[in-house]
Amino acid sequence: MTLEDGLRSLAIEEGCIRAGIARRETFSEAPPSADMRYLEPWANAVVSFAVTTGTDWIADYLGKVTRMVMRDNMHHINHEAYRIANVIANRLKEAGFKAHAIIPNGLYRPDHTFGKEIPDHDVKPPLSLRYMAVGAGVGTFGWSGNVMVPGYWSNVMLGGVLTDAMLEPDSPMEEAVCDKCLICAQVCPVEFVNKDRKEEVKVTIGGREYSYNKKHADLRCVIGCGGYTGISKNGKWSSWSTGRIILSDEDEKLPEILVQLRNDPANVATNRNLAFGKRGVLDRPRENVKVTCNNCMTVCSGPLEVRKKWMNLLFDSGVVELSSDGREVVTRLDENGKEAVIRAAQIQ
Repeated sequence: MTLEDGLRSLAIEEGCIRAGIARRETFSEAPPSADMRYLEPWANAVVSFAVTTGTDWIADYLGKVTRMVMRDNMHHINHEAYRIANVIANRLKEAGFKAHAIIPNGLYRPDHTFGKEIPDHDVKPPLSLRYMAVGAGVGTFGWSGNVMVPGYWSNVMLGGVLTDAMLEPDSPMEEAVCDKCLICAQVCPVEFVNKDRKEEVKVTIGGREYSYNKKHADLRCVIGCGGYTGISKNGKWSSWSTGRIILSDEDEKLPEILVQLRNDPANVATNRNLAFGKRGVLDRPRENVKVTCNNCMTVCSGPLEVRKKWMNLLFDSGVVELSSDGREVVTRLDENGKEAVIRAAQIQ
C-alpha cells in the first residue's frame, strides 16, 4: 500500500466519509486563503477529509424544540475533526515527514478580523478548508459556497493536515452535486447567501473554474450566526437568535455595527459566542457555545424533497424571543394574527 492509500484509508477507518490529497500547486490560481504556506512555509500537500454531522438532530433544531442538539453536535464534530487530523498527522510524522493538523474552525487572519478596532467586512481563515477539500476531490461547491459531498450534501464538517511530503494528488471531482435549488438562500435570515442566480463568484482550483453565489460581506453572517439578530424579513420565523438588530443593506456599514454591538453591555452573552481561543472553537467550553443559525448547511442534507421538508419546518417553526423573565420562548401568530407562545425552548 502506498503512503497516499494508507492515509486515505486511515481517514476512513477513523470515521471520515471521504478523504483526498492535493498539492500546493493545485491552488496557484486560487484566492489567497488557499495558500497553505501561510500556515506552514514547508507545506507541499494537504490531506483533506470530511466528517458527516448526521441528521437525527435536525428536526428538533429547525423545528425550534431545542438548540442544544446543534450545540452538542457541533462541539463534538469540531473536536472529532481535529482528533482525526492529529491521527493522520502522527502517521505522517512516523513516516519521517512534517505534519500540521489544521484547526477546523474559529481562527481568522489577524490582518482583517476581529482583533482590529474596526474589523474588515470580510474575514478570512488562515487556510480555507473548503478550497482544500475541492482541490483534493473530497467535494465540490454548492450554491451557498459550502462544500457538498456526494450522498451527504453540505451537511459535513471539513478537516485537514498539511505536510512537507510530496504526496501524489487526487483529481478534483467531476460530479456536480448542487442543483441550485436556492433553498440555502431562502433560509438565511440575514440574506448573506445571494438569491440571484446571476450573481456569482468564480474561483479556479486545479485548473478548473468553479462558481457559487456572490455572497454579501462575511460580517453579515458573523452578526447573524453570532446571535445578534435572526428574524426573517417577513417576521414570521427566526433563527435561534433573540437579537433584533436591524442590519444595513450596505455591507460597508457592517464593521461599525459589529463594533457597536460588541461594546454594548447588554450583549455580554452574545459577545462570548464570538470569543475564540488560540485554538479557535477547540478552546471554547461547551456551555459557551450558542449555535443560533447554520441554516444553509443544515437544510442541505438530502435530496430536494428533504431540503424542502426542512425549509418548510423552519418557516413554520415560529420566532424565538425572550420572555419577561429572561427565558427563551417560541412564539407564533395565531389565526387572528395575535402572537401566542407555543412553548418554552429547551435550552439545557
